[in-house]
Amino acid sequence: MAKKSRHARVKKVKELPNQANLQTLLNNVAVKESTRREVSDVTPRNEVQKEPVHVTPPSTPTKRVNAMDKVKPIARELSFNELKQKLSRSSRLAELKASITKFKQLDSKLEAVEKKTSKIEDSPNLKNFRTIELEVALSPTKTLSPEKVYLSPKKDTTVKKNLLNLLSPTKNAVALPSAPAKLQVLEFVKPSLTLPFKYRCLLEFFRNIDTVVQIMFNRKETITFRKLKPAVEELLKRNLYERHLSQIKSIYPEAFNFKQEKLKAFGAGVRQGQWELVVEPKIDQETMSADILLQRRKKFHDILLEKTVAYHSEFLLTLEPPLNIPMNKLKRWHPEFNLETLPDIEEISLPQAPHEEKFSTGKEVLEKARSLFNCNTRMEEALARLKQTKTSHAATSTDTALKPASLLKGIPKCLLEKVRQKQAAKALESMTRSTVKEKEVQLYGRLPEIARLTRNLFVAERKNVLNLDTVLDKLGNSFCTYLTKDEMETHLRTISKEIPGWLDFHNIRGNTYLKISKNSDLSLVLSKLNVLAKDKVS
Repeated sequence: MAKKSRHARVKKVKELPNQANLQTLLNNVAVKESTRREVSDVTPRNEVQKEPVHVTPPSTPTKRVNAMDKVKPIARELSFNELKQKLSRSSRLAELKASITKFKQLDSKLEAVEKKTSKIEDSPNLKNFRTIELEVALSPTKTLSPEKVYLSPKKDTTVKKNLLNLLSPTKNAVALPSAPAKLQVLEFVKPSLTLPFKYRCLLEFFRNIDTVVQIMFNRKETITFRKLKPAVEELLKRNLYERHLSQIKSIYPEAFNFKQEKLKAFGAGVRQGQWELVVEPKIDQETMSADILLQRRKKFHDILLEKTVAYHSEFLLTLEPPLNIPMNKLKRWHPEFNLETLPDIEEISLPQAPHEEKFSTGKEVLEKARSLFNCNTRMEEALARLKQTKTSHAATSTDTALKPASLLKGIPKCLLEKVRQKQAAKALESMTRSTVKEKEVQLYGRLPEIARLTRNLFVAERKNVLNLDTVLDKLGNSFCTYLTKDEMETHLRTISKEIPGWLDFHNIRGNTYLKISKNSDLSLVLSKLNVLAKDKVS
């Protein structure tokens, strides 16, 4: 056991390759230890020997091998030709060349931009400031008082008006222009010169035809009259005939192209093609937009209006004395000019299908046979002579009926001339009067009657002062024609303006009251208003 313990105490020392002195030292220590073991074996067991404590010296740290130590240093640097050869053998040479050319192009662009920017003057800089003053529109706020807390809530009518008038500052900052299509709609205002009913119907036909044609044309679809007819009739709730197309062609030939084509009707069970009328719009663009529709409609309306003005000018020349009014000054038609008696628009024949004789009834066969064989020519000649005699008698009877009895017999010619000149002057004035002037004339013409009714109302109520709303309601029920409260108030304010002191407006505690002067003479007031109305007419 003692031998084992001694062997266990001996520590094995790790051999270090590059430390020779340390190795020899350790070898000497090992020899001494072996001699001591031998001496210990000779000595008796009872003797206890003290063994010296040996301390192993500290080992030096081992050097770790780095990956860069394995790299062999280059003996010399590569020359330019060797480097060029290695690059030429590389597989990524094309990518390198592309990137170099790209860098050069971008560098040239950068230089061009720098030259342009160098010519631009420096933008003005803002001065240093500490505060900014802004004006912002705020919504109205209600002021709360201790008395109003205990009162019932009352609706404020002025808040809605203020909110409508006040806009946010961002909307007031920039005024955006309107779209061109909207501007054209605004320009197309309803004129004061109205068209005859037949012309208005033709204008509606043209508008609906143009709408259906636009849909089919944008779909690249062949537009035939067979497809056009039901679509337009569904929109307009009127029957469309070929004569409407011929009328449109006669006054506006630049609108459509008409031609006959032989087309097959798919789904009808007919193998042979049928001749159909094809309609094509005359436009320079590939698609029909809303702007084109508005332009075409406005042009068609102008053509109809010019045609009506031409008939009107012919009518004015037939008057005594004759009148001549330029078109730009004409505001309304002559009172004696009857719009509905104008002649219809002339028709132009549309392309017809080639004639192919087909007999479907026996009557057609008989008529064809009669035309071929000229059966019973004497009977036909007698019938033609009878028809001629009837027409001649009808013409003579109409001539005698057209000669009216002279109603102006015995009246001096000079008086007749004066009356005719006055009528012509009135007609000329009414035809050249603008819409604003016409409204003003109508307003002043109603003033005498409204003044009389107002006086009667105050007398019936036995008061000098009445609430404005009460007066407006009762005048609206009494006047011969319907007027709104605003219109009636405008008439009353006009009376107060033209005849001061007779009718006055007073605002008291948010309410408007009317006060009338009962002592003034009503006949004088009415005479003044009649004079004003005549002055406005003349």
